[in-house]
Amino acid sequence: SEDVGKSIEALRVAFDLAGDSADDSLFRAIFETASMVDDLQKVKDFDAWVRKKLKGGELNGTVKTGVLIRELERVMIHSILSGPKTPVRAIMGTGTATFLRPISTALGAGIKGDGVTLRASLASMNAIRESIPEAWTLFKTKLNAYWAGDIATVKSRFAEYSKSDEQWKVFGHWIENSGRATAGDKAVYYAANMARHLNDNKFLTYSTKIMAATDDTFAYLLARAKGKEKAMREALGEFNTGKITEITPEVMKSYENKFLNQILDADGNINIDSDLGKAVEYARKEVTLTKDLSGFAKGLNDVFDAHPWAKPFFLFARTGVNGLELTAKHTPGFNFLLEEFNTIARANPDDLRSVMKYGITTAEELINAQALQTGRLAIGGSIITMAGMHFLGGGLTGNGPTDRQKRQVWKDAGWIPRSIKLGDVWVSYDAFEPFNQILSTIADIGDHMELMGEEWATENFEKLSIVVMQGITSKSYLAGMQQFVDLFAGKPGQWKRIIAGLMNNTVPMAGFRNELGKLFTPHMKELNSGIGDSIRNRNLISEVIAADALPAKYDLLTGDPIREYDFVNRMWNAVSPVHFNLDQSPGRKLLFDSGFDLRISTYYAPDGTDLSNHPRLRSEFQRLIGTQNLELALNKLADDPLIQASMAQYLADVRAGRREFDPMKDYAHNKRIKALFTKARRRAWAQMAQNDEVKRLMLSERQAAIASRKKLQTTSNIQSVLSLPVK
Repeated sequence: SEDVGKSIEALRVAFDLAGDSADDSLFRAIFETASMVDDLQKVKDFDAWVRKKLKGGELNGTVKTGVLIRELERVMIHSILSGPKTPVRAIMGTGTATFLRPISTALGAGIKGDGVTLRASLASMNAIRESIPEAWTLFKTKLNAYWAGDIATVKSRFAEYSKSDEQWKVFGHWIENSGRATAGDKAVYYAANMARHLNDNKFLTYSTKIMAATDDTFAYLLARAKGKEKAMREALGEFNTGKITEITPEVMKSYENKFLNQILDADGNINIDSDLGKAVEYARKEVTLTKDLSGFAKGLNDVFDAHPWAKPFFLFARTGVNGLELTAKHTPGFNFLLEEFNTIARANPDDLRSVMKYGITTAEELINAQALQTGRLAIGGSIITMAGMHFLGGGLTGNGPTDRQKRQVWKDAGWIPRSIKLGDVWVSYDAFEPFNQILSTIADIGDHMELMGEEWATENFEKLSIVVMQGITSKSYLAGMQQFVDLFAGKPGQWKRIIAGLMNNTVPMAGFRNELGKLFTPHMKELNSGIGDSIRNRNLISEVIAADALPAKYDLLTGDPIREYDFVNRMWNAVSPVHFNLDQSPGRKLLFDSGFDLRISTYYAPDGTDLSNHPRLRSEFQRLIGTQNLELALNKLADDPLIQASMAQYLADVRAGRREFDPMKDYAHNKRIKALFTKARRRAWAQMAQNDEVKRLMLSERQAAIASRKKLQTTSNIQSVLSLPVK
């Protein structure tokens, strides 16, 4: 009776709201929507429900984010992901993870001496190779289908959508025809409606569609690999029992088709109701970084979801956490921090209940999973060993100094972060998932042990965790966490840069606009910390027509604009996540290794004039310093035996933990470097002093100093009077 009563009330609400509309689908949508509203007693209850859905609020005891905020979040996600590099990087990362699964399993099986698993894994690798032409055709078909449909049907690693057009139609009818919508209700609805249209635009969401097609394609490759693997196991079993006398391609094909029918349903989707389908589905989620969050990560994500103002700092929680987990699976030591690794390693083939959530439903799948773990650790251990040796040879860089300002100065002077040296070329490894994190961690720990000394690293081991965390938050999909911390750190100007970034990302195509700007106006810019400069720096294409363009940042050693790339190189960098840079000169290497502090080189003039709020003057000061060709002078220093001996002593003191020595005052090499920079700065400032803007600035600072001295004298006089004895 209670359920019937609710249905009757839902019908009354539907009749009331639909009115005389001839649209039968509208009536059905209203009825269905009203039926989902708990405690529906009258029309006003439905009105309150709609308002909460639009604006957000508590529904059934749970605080829900409103449609407007959710749609704006999606606009931001599409905007951030709109850069051409994003889908390329996704394809590279997913492809690497996919191909590494059978390779790692084969390697692990070889280490364990399991011939059957080894041959099955090799067959799996061959299946992926054979399926590439089919996968390419599938990718194009899927992409065309997504392009023809709307974003509500698309799911990718970064965003998922459910079809909600019918409910939105009800909201629109209520806003337009109920007569009970307030001006605020209408404003929220129209803003959300505009955001929905942006999220359904084919061009503005092209990157999401490409990544969705990518995920579908690699899911198919995993299904083919699993089918081939099971076919090989079946064939070997029957061959050993004498049921077949020869394993031919025809036999393998028939077995493969048999298992593919269990893995895929009639529509070509993974059949998660079958045991093999569950294994493939878990593998798909792992390589596409779409596994559901659990534990602390889920709790943290729920906190951010409950506070929409903080959500932009943690938009890609699932992708980021899964990426770190995949890296940990390849890292000896860190692998023991994962519940999945420990559970699979200790699992009993006779009782698989503990590992079923990992897609392991048979003893064979458990053998595969254990071989996969062994192979991953072998590969990860080899990567760590080679990375360590390469770092010792000077061929690997990480994230640089923990001090952000010093790190930026290094970059301005030509230092290349997160790169590996191959021959005479530095190659960015950011896109080499899942090993990029391993490489950067090795380099970061090594850098800080060299900068601070081995003794410091031993005594302050907990501080190395900060170095590792710095590398983790450098990942593009976790960088927002660093901004979130900076927001409350009280750093000058930081909140302005963060707000500027949020404002820019809320407007569609932020990633695309950023890459387009670098293509046509490639030079790094000298900026103030204001919101305006930060937004302009993210939209450099506008500087082509700007009347007062942002000043370029110049290399202090050569006077050339930083990022002075030719057009072909800029085109490559715009679409490829892998960048190439030429090797550094001996002088630059000396400067980076010397411990010399470059941070205030152009923020203050030799006479103390403050340039921190004058980016144009800093830019010109940099250029004039660079025209004196300090790089050539540093190259000569690098060949000086005295300088080499001083550097050797400095590095020996650092390694021994002798921190009582001042790097800037107690070593000959830094005294010589300082003399070069002091001379160059003075010459450059002598030329700058003829600039009218510099003259006005110097006059202003002198007047401020005079006023300050007068104020100090006045205060001193008052204190003298107050200190006289009372007569």
